[in-house]
Amino acid sequence: MAITKVAIAGGTGNLGPAIVKALLDADFEVTLLTRSTLDEQDPRTKIEVVDYDSLDSLTKALAGQDALVSVLGYGTIPEEIHLRVVDAAYKAGLQRVIPSEFGSDTTHPLVAQLPVLAGKIALLKHLQELAEEDKAFTWTAVFNGPFLDWGLKENFILDLQGPVTPIYNGGDVLFSTTTRDGIAQAVVGVLKHPDETKNRPVFVAETEISQNQLLQMSGQAHVISIESVRTEDLEQRAMDALQRTPPDHHLFAKNMIWRAIFSRDHGNQFLQLDNELLGVRELDEAEVIEIVKQNCS
Repeated sequence: MAITKVAIAGGTGNLGPAIVKALLDADFEVTLLTRSTLDEQDPRTKIEVVDYDSLDSLTKALAGQDALVSVLGYGTIPEEIHLRVVDAAYKAGLQRVIPSEFGSDTTHPLVAQLPVLAGKIALLKHLQELAEEDKAFTWTAVFNGPFLDWGLKENFILDLQGPVTPIYNGGDVLFSTTTRDGIAQAVVGVLKHPDETKNRPVFVAETEISQNQLLQMSGQAHVISIESVRTEDLEQRAMDALQRTPPDHHLFAKNMIWRAIFSRDHGNQFLQLDNELLGVRELDEAEVIEIVKQNCS
């Protein structure tokens, strides 16, 4: 059965607005689940105010929907809320859930060992169990690597604003990466191809690149100071962050995610892509350079 009605949880964060726009532009009927009314939203969207602590509230809001896309953050949003949203989708009879993955491949055995991703892994296992119980309930996990545009703008995959620029494992490690618009297109593609994407992860990437390549494209290689970092040391840095008073959970998470992105053996290069199926176009070098220039100024 075709999917036409899509609910979004977490539609106002870093990734959510791009997904909302892409779905609307593709003529899906979009409902935003929010804790309170929103002043500025696309008039094409419907707003459902929900209590994320209430299974009944979420189930009622999801009644009549075909699919749920969760873009709720981890760390800031308790894991029990992620699970509750999925349970509500199951109880409401939705066809498809796209959980809040949108990053590293959490099915990779080394990535799965990183504590920061335990919540995502538990949720994916829960989805698999629900799909076994009811064959009409399905899921798709979208793996896209780090956000290329946001990762540059926020100094996450290449920090040009600090006193030194951390370069991991020599800077030549290639990793798959996608812009937020590219990820949004992947979501549209999943919902337009429900049979081909049922109960499996999909992998997309608009480019495969290294920190050193990004640094050269930025034009700032000659004016920054480099700090060489081994990704093997990042897990200890992460654990040290938890020993602070108060614990620095944000720094803990960042170090763990850098470990996944920049380690050679953590599946950060996606070997098989679903780009063609999902309508995600690979960027040429000139387009990547333009994204770097726009976000590293």
